[in-house]
Amino acid sequence: MKNPRFVITIGRQFGSGGREIGRRLADLFAIPYYDKELIATASKESGLDPEYFEKADEKVPSTLMQALSASLMMGSGAMRNPGNALAGENIFKFQSDVIREVAAAGSCVIVGRCADYILRDEPLCISTFIYASDDDRIARIMRCHGAQTPKEAIEMMRRTDRKRAAYYDFYTDKRWGAATSYDLCIDSSILGVDQTAELLRDYTARRIATVR
Repeated sequence: MKNPRFVITIGRQFGSGGREIGRRLADLFAIPYYDKELIATASKESGLDPEYFEKADEKVPSTLMQALSASLMMGSGAMRNPGNALAGENIFKFQSDVIREVAAAGSCVIVGRCADYILRDEPLCISTFIYASDDDRIARIMRCHGAQTPKEAIEMMRRTDRKRAAYYDFYTDKRWGAATSYDLCIDSSILGVDQTAELLRDYTARRIATVR
């Protein structure tokens, strides 16, 4: 029997391996994985320069406007009708529309970008949050994100988590990282990337079975 359409959303602490888990989970189900791809699609559909979506990615509006102002002052790129675009159909809405479109098209895994909240009315949206121990996060940030020292990794970790929390809390009526905001929260330090993905696969299969 064919599975009903479902979406798995992944919120994550920086350095917790959330993206790797999301990719592995998508492979296990043989379904699409969406992360940065959402930015490219939203940019194409909106007619805005991709640079502005990159600058706005998981940032609250005040941070976005500061980034745009700095970019324009430095002459790094142009936006088509930026005033109209930002005042009306803002960047968050463009990206939200894309998230709804890809979810409606078929089962998929979506990382970050308030996807769990945007898809809250989907009958089978499985929201998850991945966290990890500081030691594991520091090691991964140094290995994968260019931090040269543990101190630099900690600074990156705290700065990125603050931005993600502010973005999520601004656009939703929930709290980033709080257990009550998600269906399932998992410490990836315990099982590692592959087994955490397998645990999420099994949980998702059980959820699917309840609606067949």
